[in-house]
Amino acid sequence: MKTLFAGKVKKSRSLFAGIIILSALFFLYFIFADRPEDFQPVSDGTASMAGYNPNRLQASYSEKPAGKNALSLEDRLVAELQQYYANTISEKSTQALLFRFKNFITGLYPKDGEKRFYAILKRAFPDLADEIMLTLQKMEQYNKWLDENKRAIFGLNDLEKQGMLWQKRRDLFGDDADIIWSEEVLAYEKRKQEMKDTLRMLDGSNDTTIDEKLAVFKGTLSQAYEGSPEAYILESTDMLAKVFFGIDSVQEELYALKPDRRKQEIARIRQEMGYTSDQIAELEARDDYRNRRWENGLNYMQERDRIVDEYAGAELDEQLRILREKYFKHEAKTIKLEEKDGFFRYERQRIYGRN
Repeated sequence: MKTLFAGKVKKSRSLFAGIIILSALFFLYFIFADRPEDFQPVSDGTASMAGYNPNRLQASYSEKPAGKNALSLEDRLVAELQQYYANTISEKSTQALLFRFKNFITGLYPKDGEKRFYAILKRAFPDLADEIMLTLQKMEQYNKWLDENKRAIFGLNDLEKQGMLWQKRRDLFGDDADIIWSEEVLAYEKRKQEMKDTLRMLDGSNDTTIDEKLAVFKGTLSQAYEGSPEAYILESTDMLAKVFFGIDSVQEELYALKPDRRKQEIARIRQEMGYTSDQIAELEARDDYRNRRWENGLNYMQERDRIVDEYAGAELDEQLRILREKYFKHEAKTIKLEEKDGFFRYERQRIYGRN
């Protein structure tokens, strides 16, 4: 599936390049080649619509072009469309790419541009012309919706904005939305992969210091997300800190430190991650509470192992009840239910800075 998607994305890129070239050829044609009489050159060398006459221009469509073996404008456009899009025109992503081309033609011919565009489509892709027009109508609906809702969209954060845009895209195009906006999807996947690769590298980076790991981590984040639709990630200090503290090599280094030194190092990392002094103090207090709970829990597990070795049956159940109440008091019933389901919270990995 991933390979298929990548192939479609690659195809989409080449097709997008095609539409740019096609539009450029169309534009240059009017400036430099067989320019209709209705377009009068002005001082800067561009074309003017001053004398626009749709009837005369329409007539030029049916007239045989001057010059031996010369092609009419419509013939050229049909040939270009077939050259760039014939192999994939049945795909919605390719059809959507013709939106700019349609706008270009309707912009040149305000009175009957839609009719002209449809005539070209009908010649280039007779079996799919109506379907293509329907796809482009949906693109027009999407752009109209964007224009009508631009103030509301502007007021959203990046996460809400992306959710709103993608919901509308999928409402109109279904699964084809992912391919139509494939460049955006590809960029998003690339950013995620860059971070995955960095975290994988840092997990096994036992020969670098925490400072070096932090520099690589923050550098990759900035490069991947600054200016992107997910730039809000850079402001998610808590989430980013959890990710960094979850790196295996970071935990190995913290495990090797004595408690006081570890506390100082965690505080320094948090400062580098962007926490304020008040936030760091609050988190330190939370860490102290967690440390006490972990110490209590690990002592409980040691005594529990001893009791399990010494007792059985109803006597074992009673001894464990007493032990749970000794260590956990009002939480004893919760611990009992967890153990009944086979979950022992103090057999989990301790992740300094997180739990």
